[in-house]
Amino acid sequence: NPDFEVDVRSVQRDLERLSGLFPITSDTEGRTNFWYWTDPHALTQIPAMSGPTAFALKLAAEYLRPIMPPSVLRQLEAYFKHADRVLGDTSLGGWTNKAAIIRQGPVLKPPAVRDDVQEAVYTALLENRRVEIAYRSKARTRANRIVLNPLGLVVRAGVVYLVATSWDYEDVRHYVLHRMSRAKVLAEPAKPVSGFRLADHVREDRRFSYPLSAGKLELKALFDSDAAIHLTERRLSRNHRATAQPDGRTLVEATVPDTADLRWWLLGFGAGVEVLGPPGLRAEFKDQAERLGGLYG
Repeated sequence: NPDFEVDVRSVQRDLERLSGLFPITSDTEGRTNFWYWTDPHALTQIPAMSGPTAFALKLAAEYLRPIMPPSVLRQLEAYFKHADRVLGDTSLGGWTNKAAIIRQGPVLKPPAVRDDVQEAVYTALLENRRVEIAYRSKARTRANRIVLNPLGLVVRAGVVYLVATSWDYEDVRHYVLHRMSRAKVLAEPAKPVSGFRLADHVREDRRFSYPLSAGKLELKALFDSDAAIHLTERRLSRNHRATAQPDGRTLVEATVPDTADLRWWLLGFGAGVEVLGPPGLRAEFKDQAERLGGLYG
């Protein structure tokens, strides 16, 4: 419009601002910016993204990548970039520098997973199809060919597990993706397991806590004062009890699953915990203490 004077820098600033609200971006050639609508994944479903929506997408990009199918991630990349532009103009933009989720214990780098393996496994799971893999278990030096029926995906301490049955068997097992050297999606549908629910498998059955029996233990243990502080604030079970003792230690009593995770957790306290019961568990820790004494004596 000849009645309005607008310089190039003003238009440029307006376009930068609009790129946070609409799916437009630019390429630079020399000193010139060429603006265009994004393609092929134009964000027609979110023409104007709010700050909270962009924030949710930012967190999804950071924390959900390990469990997202690569095909879905590719479609969402434009949304993630769009969210970054939106957050740049809001107070939420700096939130990721003000909050963090950390894991307990040493931070181990996750093992590398082949891109083609991840693509095939996630596709098979998404489409309910069988997948043929070359898999090397911990006990073997060479990979074996296995046909799996994918049931679910679990990420634990940076390691990605495929929960599946093999061939026509019914027993559910865990296969880590970084031990797969090859994976191919097959045409035939995956064989379902009647009544299987991943949430039950993980939470109620505690299969990723490595159960040693189907039963539970009546744990009784004395913790040093420093070790016991968090156990007065966080509970092991519904019937968890923490009772101060005359010697300054705290007696913790709780009904807990009989798992390897429980033993690893208790061992982490070292001499700061004395297991009183059940008798079998106390005997295990007595044996551990004697073996440690032999190593360090």
